[in-house]
Amino acid sequence: MAITPPPTPPNTGNPAQLEERADAFFGWFPTFVADYNGDLPLLRGKTYATRGGTANAITLNTGGVALATGMQVRWRAAVANTGPVTINVDGQGAIEARTITNVALPAGYIRTDADTVATYDGTRWIVDRQIENGSNANGAFQRTADGTLLCWGYTTTSSTAEVVAVFPASFVTSTPADDVMVTLGVNSTSTTFAISPRFTGMSTTGMSVSAFSAATQNRIATRVTFIAVGRWY
Repeated sequence: MAITPPPTPPNTGNPAQLEERADAFFGWFPTFVADYNGDLPLLRGKTYATRGGTANAITLNTGGVALATGMQVRWRAAVANTGPVTINVDGQGAIEARTITNVALPAGYIRTDADTVATYDGTRWIVDRQIENGSNANGAFQRTADGTLLCWGYTTTSSTAEVVAVFPASFVTSTPADDVMVTLGVNSTSTTFAISPRFTGMSTTGMSVSAFSAATQNRIATRVTFIAVGRWY
């Protein structure tokens, strides 16, 4: 909402219109106050909120008295959510929270190691999420607010059997062979023959990897790198 511009202020240099302009100017103040109060939720909503409630029923206090479409709240959670979430800002009532893709929040969407920002769209709170980066013994991963999960790492193959490569984070899908896209590469110093990597047995947590010599078609032991892309919710 825009603030209504004030009328021409009174000017002692124009005594003929002094009283008329003074009445108009002072009469504008109630409009200004109403406009300002209408914008107050937006102004206060961009400040850091005091949090309360529980992991899935969050209460936030910004010092405001009403909600307005477009207002934002920022807070740092003490515990991650374990499922769908409601947010109650300034005692205005619990309102459903949604991801930026407009679905109920999955477990772990609200983090404790980064601030969370939610925007009120007039019906629900749309919750954004900072990019999450992590790593472990199986490699590294990145989760984004739209549900994309990117994993990368490597494994050393065997000359006698397949080797299981475990993803550093798990994907969410009932058909991993269709929904998890994988690219393999070979890190080798060999200059005498080509090496072909292969994966089988795709699951949400990993896959079986082999590497073959193009010259002999036999399995060989070498380092195979992987990049896997899918969804974490």
